Amino acid sequence: MASYQVFARKYRPQTFAEVVGQEHITKTLANAIRLGRIAQAYLLVGPRGTGKTSTARIIAKALNAPDGPKIDFDPENEISKEIAEGRSLDVLEIDGASNNGVEQVRDLRDNVRFAPTKGRFKIYIIDEVHMLSGAAFNALLKTLEEPPAHVKFIFATTEAHKVPATVLSRCQRFDFRRIPDAAISAHLRFICEKEGATADEAALQTIARYADGGLRDAEVALDQVIGFFGNHVAEEAVLQMFGLTGIGPVAGLAKAIVESDTASVLRQVRGLSAAGKDLGKLAADLLKFFRDFALFQVAPETVEAELTAAEKEAFAPLTTLLTPRGTLAILEELASLENRLRYALSKEVLFEVALLRIAQLREKVSLETLLHHLADGTAFPVSAPVPPLVSAPGLAQTAMAMAPVVVASAPVKKAVDPGQAWAKAVTRFAQECPLEAGSIAATRCIGLRADELEIALPANLKHKIAAFIAPRNLPILEETLFQELGHRVKIVFLASDPVTAASTVSAQPQAQATVATTPTEPPKLSDKEFQSDPQIRKAMELFQARLVPSAKS
Repeated sequence: MASYQVFARKYRPQTFAEVVGQEHITKTLANAIRLGRIAQAYLLVGPRGTGKTSTARIIAKALNAPDGPKIDFDPENEISKEIAEGRSLDVLEIDGASNNGVEQVRDLRDNVRFAPTKGRFKIYIIDEVHMLSGAAFNALLKTLEEPPAHVKFIFATTEAHKVPATVLSRCQRFDFRRIPDAAISAHLRFICEKEGATADEAALQTIARYADGGLRDAEVALDQVIGFFGNHVAEEAVLQMFGLTGIGPVAGLAKAIVESDTASVLRQVRGLSAAGKDLGKLAADLLKFFRDFALFQVAPETVEAELTAAEKEAFAPLTTLLTPRGTLAILEELASLENRLRYALSKEVLFEVALLRIAQLREKVSLETLLHHLADGTAFPVSAPVPPLVSAPGLAQTAMAMAPVVVASAPVKKAVDPGQAWAKAVTRFAQECPLEAGSIAATRCIGLRADELEIALPANLKHKIAAFIAPRNLPILEETLFQELGHRVKIVFLASDPVTAASTVSAQPQAQATVATTPTEPPKLSDKEFQSDPQIRKAMELFQARLVPSAKS
């Protein structure tokens, strides 16, 4: 009876053509070997299970192949078999985690001078090279820079940032990508055919999602499912074994979140939890779902090949309910949730509260969209489902970048007193920008002149003007004033000092605000002298500022 081999070893790629999902690397290496452009050292970087060590061995086979180097070597020849089985005297595989001391590297450095026994090159493969100590790296540098002609180095690592720059600069670097789900599913289907097993397409797709771009993890999972459930791989078996959630429940939960159906959200979460689903994995599934949906919204061609028919069907009803900004806000909150779940004592409570908070949020409608509807003579469908969100505590920065909610069909308020309108604008601004609440509260409405609302600001706070008229903040004031006054006004901030670069730094055209001056004592320069000063004139031209009469004049 033949000895059992796990799938990850049994189906390890033996040639460049068998490497899954890394064509950008295998083609480059194959061309380099074909042209004889062989580097002295290679650095293979990427997540676990994406083919780094397998590729290192394939490079070694190509370099030491009979009559080589050549890329069309026979994987069944004796040298290739020795390398694949780890018993070649010319290809030494070193674990950087357990052989990370300077003494081991010195031994390596002393042995490189000996010629290979069978092949053309003596090849050192160091896995997890970032685990070497600083002294070990230093001992390796000279040999790495000028190795003997018969010596080649191949390093593999999951954490390239821990490899010293002096080592990086001596290597040709190749970055391995996470393998697409479709490529993983196809490879698993190939294994099932070889093993005489059958598999539901949904089951293979679920394993691929669970593997998160790592082919080895997917092979191990498939091996485990077949070993436990037999030669038919069903989706239910995969979900049951790994505590996963299929695309159907994930899509249903996502739809309830988008529709702000909090009762359905709570019901579904508790049902999945009672069924033994891992909440951490469910959070990751939701994050991936909305990440794919975000790409589908803005650039569908970039994600088309990765999506299954079930995912595309699930996205269809959401496109009319959620804008790209709302999707990004959900992603930000889910990313925070996934991180907090790792350390939470009561994961179920945290998960429920977080999803309820997301589902109860409301998305803000951009001013540009509103004006577009008004120009077309159309109004927002106030009876339509309101898509989620933007003003969650964890999404404050995203919220500040969006305009306040304005419903076209709502009656426009007509405030007689501009001071009352400004007071409401200040209250709204303080709610949206709590860090600036004290500063905005110190302002005072002077009055309305034509379409300009003059606002006094204490001299010691004039540096706050930049925050008030920032593109993400100014619309908060402008929209509240529009609702209260019934027409658009330009906000003019009046400081007590003459106009300087410091007080006008954010008075840019797109901010649609003007920084002005209000002298509190007779100026030392006449108006003509003041405006003739070359530095003042240059500052006013640069920031498009202007002078206005003081409130006392």
